Amino acid sequence: MRELFFKLFEMSHFDTGISITAFSISHIIYMILIIGGIVAGHFLLRNSTPEKKNKVLGILINLLVLSYISDFFVHEFVYGTPSEPGGLNMDKLPFHICTVLCPLSAFVQYNKKFEKIKEPIVILSILAPLMYLCYPASIGDGEPWCYQAVQTMFYHGILLAWGILNITLSQIKPDIKKCYKSAIVLVGITLWAKLGNVLLEHNWFFLNEDAFYIGLVEGGIIPQWSLMIINPIVFFLAVLAVYGIYYLVLHIKGKIAQKKANA
Repeated sequence: MRELFFKLFEMSHFDTGISITAFSISHIIYMILIIGGIVAGHFLLRNSTPEKKNKVLGILINLLVLSYISDFFVHEFVYGTPSEPGGLNMDKLPFHICTVLCPLSAFVQYNKKFEKIKEPIVILSILAPLMYLCYPASIGDGEPWCYQAVQTMFYHGILLAWGILNITLSQIKPDIKKCYKSAIVLVGITLWAKLGNVLLEHNWFFLNEDAFYIGLVEGGIIPQWSLMIINPIVFFLAVLAVYGIYYLVLHIKGKIAQKKANA
């Protein structure tokens, strides 16, 4: 049985040499499937009742949590062999922004006490997985259909879908006056990741080395402490960009509606 599980979760089943690298065919196919699924989900649900929309978003969160928690039970088989077991993949602990958004998104989906931070969590749930999906640098060298690749892309795709659909289905209506909440959440995530880095000596939220691993800290180009300032600022600027896109879409829709009314 143990050998069977190593076989099921191995990185390569057919020795094709194909893997998901940035902007490769397999990467583009995954992006098309994820974006296509989100677009289809929007059009299928746009005329549904608020209750049905919320139920579907709850299902997405359930799938996200199931994918995240169940993954820890198979690390032994995914990242090792019968002779050299893999053990825990530290990168999957909830200190990266994408992984910590799993419990945070579940809290804001199901607990009214977290309603005050739902807007920043939704916006970050768009930005963080989108950044990863656009440049999946740490997905590994397994084949596109192996468990590691499928689970990683599925997790980020579901998180992205939940974030986008919350806005497009009007479950939340972003308000630029509340952007400060995103800044507060980002500071909290940064401090949380720093705690994990100090205690467990890892590179969560890329606070020890830059996200592209081009050696900006190791090469002495920037001091390590500056990443605690640079990273949340970069994310906050991206948050402002999301608000800008949202208001631009509203403006365009208003212009179209006005033209139809005057026609």
